Amino acid sequence: MGGFFAVNLIYQVVRKPGELFAPISGSLSKTPPSIWQSYGALFEKHSTSIISPELLAALAQIESDGNPVARTYWRWQWSWNPFEIYRPASSALGMFQLTDGTFIEARKYCIRDHTVVADGPWHDLSSCWFNAFYTRTLPSHAVEMTAAYLHQSVVDILAARHAVKVSRAQKQKLAAVIHLCGLKRGETFAAHGFRVAQDELCGTHSLQRYLTQIDVMKKRFAQLAGN
Repeated sequence: MGGFFAVNLIYQVVRKPGELFAPISGSLSKTPPSIWQSYGALFEKHSTSIISPELLAALAQIESDGNPVARTYWRWQWSWNPFEIYRPASSALGMFQLTDGTFIEARKYCIRDHTVVADGPWHDLSSCWFNAFYTRTLPSHAVEMTAAYLHQSVVDILAARHAVKVSRAQKQKLAAVIHLCGLKRGETFAAHGFRVAQDELCGTHSLQRYLTQIDVMKKRFAQLAGN
């Protein structure tokens, strides 16, 4: 049995190398003032017309307490596949808990002068550079990818609703819904007038509670930023 657990651990680390940060991960959590002191400049640098520094800080606080190598918990479940019995509950990793799928999409973009730019040929000086080397555990990369991905996702969803006037606050709520629930739920949220049902869940998370937490933390970080 001990041998199987050792093999399983190796298998899971190969599949999700971020698990190597387990010994130090717990010591890297931060309070809101510490998050702003450590990463406020990055939040400012990679903010956009939709994704504010305060929103990025709030997402980092709620998702990981500002821990750049945050991991998910491990869970047990019955499966005929022995490597599925005990494994990380999700592929999510880093300060913003980006899953593998979101990470693949997010590193197609970067931020240039607070504007989202898509990855392009190496000789295009206006495109993104070195995105293939981006990682979820480096704060500068994580902040930039998250801001760019959420901004572009909001723009794409609202493009189909161009006749509808949408406030910045609504756009930021949509970004938070996309971050927690994914693009499909974001489309539904926008189609329903940016309203959330009282008992609506994303996985095991209450969407209403998540959005309330985001709003509270945005105000907290606005105070820390002096805005």
